[in-house]
Amino acid sequence: MALRKILIFIFCVIAGLLLHGWAALALYYCSFPSSAVLRVSVAIFYLLMVILFIRLSQRHARAFLLSLLGFVIVVIWFSTIQPKANGQYPRELTMPFAELKGDLVRIHNVRNCTYRTKEDFDVRYETRTYNLNDLKTLDLLVNYWGMEAIAHTFLAFGFSDGRYIDVSVEIRPEIGKAYDMLQGFFKQYNLIYIWADERDLVGLRTNYKKEDVYLYRVALSPDHVRKMFVSMIETTNAIYKKPQFYNTLTQSCTNTLANHLVEAKIVKLPFWKRRILTGTVDQRLYSAGFLEGSVPFFELRQQANIDVRAQEAGQDPQFSEKIRTHLLLKDLARGSESRANSP
Repeated sequence: MALRKILIFIFCVIAGLLLHGWAALALYYCSFPSSAVLRVSVAIFYLLMVILFIRLSQRHARAFLLSLLGFVIVVIWFSTIQPKANGQYPRELTMPFAELKGDLVRIHNVRNCTYRTKEDFDVRYETRTYNLNDLKTLDLLVNYWGMEAIAHTFLAFGFSDGRYIDVSVEIRPEIGKAYDMLQGFFKQYNLIYIWADERDLVGLRTNYKKEDVYLYRVALSPDHVRKMFVSMIETTNAIYKKPQFYNTLTQSCTNTLANHLVEAKIVKLPFWKRRILTGTVDQRLYSAGFLEGSVPFFELRQQANIDVRAQEAGQDPQFSEKIRTHLLLKDLARGSESRANSP
């Protein structure tokens, strides 16, 4: 009986810390956006009421279960919070949208900024038209800026005419609001799909922020690449019409890309495999056979680093080709092998 009571106590403590801790943070981040003092007060008041309720009760276990009503009330309130439709956002985070007619897609607000530094740049948007029949390749780009356990991932779609367009799933914070991973759990940022010129999305990171970027070719057929592209275009339009929240757990850059793979019926992927810690996403995809490459992962990763190539390319019109020299060499090798084996 003593062991049973100890186990129940431990369970209640852990569950209480998790559930009521989440509720307090939700109240802190969302209850009174314009007043930090009120937000802190509400969160502390909530925790004090839970502690006093359990402490003053003669049957602590039952009191703990009853205290969960407070958690449920916070969850219900939290579920009613909707994203802003008309916030004040930076120009470089203008929402894109697209027209999809048959095999043609016209994407509006394709970002193509010209950078002098990471803070000093000219914002420019374009409208670009693509034929879905020309879609050939999908590349995964993995971007590190500090911790090896966490990375930003985005995609590059390649067409038979040599053009590429990149898409990055990111937060859309209002002017003056910086990113914080914890806030991403509590409806503090809207979601945005940034469709952009590759010199913009990649060059910003490699040439101006001096971050590490790795580029891999994804082992998908043109048909699957098309399904992935259309799925992301459809979501782009859905978000343009009705804003959605970014969520560190379910709607982050990597988790969202995994969701598209599932929604496009390209692969079945359980939710628990769409992880928060994204630093090993390339290694996990390599192990699952999703990345092209016949060499060990360590060697493939060395080849995939495009920092130096991107910095040397600068604003070169052939930027996309020059950062893919490691892929072009593989294509040439495959072509030579095919010709050698032909009768």
